[in-house]
Amino acid sequence: MNTVLCECATLHKHQLAKQVMIKEKYYALTGEVEDVDERMGNEMADVIAQVIRLADYYNIDLEKAFIDARKDEENYLTSRGV
Repeated sequence: MNTVLCECATLHKHQLAKQVMIKEKYYALTGEVEDVDERMGNEMADVIAQVIRLADYYNIDLEKAFIDARKDEENYLTSRGV
């Protein structure tokens, strides 16, 4: 099951990156892509859903992991004088 979850999460991550590149006009497309914001939001929601599923599968407390990561980030920035 974890291989399927990882493959699905990877797919959504790549789809999100594609939508961001479309939004930022990285691709040489003519005109505006009408529903890029909606598709970007949809892919963001899919990525979040996959992260939640992975956290559940591996018994990771996402709230604690998020708080710890922000503390680590703050400590790193503080140590660099930022």
